[in-house]
Amino acid sequence: MKTSVKTLSLYVLYALAAVIFFLYQLFPSRTAGHLIVDKLAEIEPLLTVGITDAHPAIPLGLKVEPLQIAYAQMPIVQMPYLRLIPSLPTLFGGLKQVSFNGPLGTGALKGRAEFALSGRRPKNSINLNITNVPLTAFQILDQWPGYQLDGELTAYVDYDSHKGAGGATHVKLDITPAKVALDPPLMGIEQIDFSQLQAEMIITPRTVQIKQCEASGQQMQGRVTGSIILRQPLENSRIALSCTLKPQPAFLAEHKNDMIGGLLASGAKQKRGIILRIAGTLGNPSYVVR
Repeated sequence: MKTSVKTLSLYVLYALAAVIFFLYQLFPSRTAGHLIVDKLAEIEPLLTVGITDAHPAIPLGLKVEPLQIAYAQMPIVQMPYLRLIPSLPTLFGGLKQVSFNGPLGTGALKGRAEFALSGRRPKNSINLNITNVPLTAFQILDQWPGYQLDGELTAYVDYDSHKGAGGATHVKLDITPAKVALDPPLMGIEQIDFSQLQAEMIITPRTVQIKQCEASGQQMQGRVTGSIILRQPLENSRIALSCTLKPQPAFLAEHKNDMIGGLLASGAKQKRGIILRIAGTLGNPSYVVR
């Protein structure tokens, strides 16, 4: 008696469903989670990743949830889950490739990682895109309540462990719109609104180098250059920033009777703008206005 194609198909589907079921039930979530955490710790020892659970995802992949990321014990961001999908051709080679994606606030994060499990100086790289993520999703910004940033972030991040002595990260970001609230106010300014803020920077284990940072808006146009020398704890990091702010007519009219209005009384200063030097540390900055 021959087995019909329909019956055979049902057996195959049943077997496949059983395999998937046992994968979910028997998947070593703790082991997989520890492997991810250990690999990230090799790349950056000060980076801490917290994972509660990990289980297989369809198509072939891994879903970790929730995900907490901190740097030097300072919370950076928390995601409800992150889905990781390995590149099948690289599973049996020395250089592994994994793509990943997940929600971040009301936006999204996705990218790709490449890493080697062995070698004297294994190559590790991470490329990620952040799209339409509110700045309020980044817990690290809560560490400096005197500078409350708001807006929607789109960014590209490229990390390469072979650049420089300890690796380097190239960051391009766009915040549209951008709002900076100052508490306490600076020269009577409580808040500055920009229609757009764009920046490019290079981050190494020791420094943050701002290559370009420009902002535009109806109130103010601004440009920032300089660097931050990273120290532990982060509030001891040294700042050397130069900020040029050029007020627009609406801003001048609004502040004509306060301190900054007096500073900008001359036409030459209105044309040149305000030059603000920021020094000291992240935890205790000092300002010089020209």
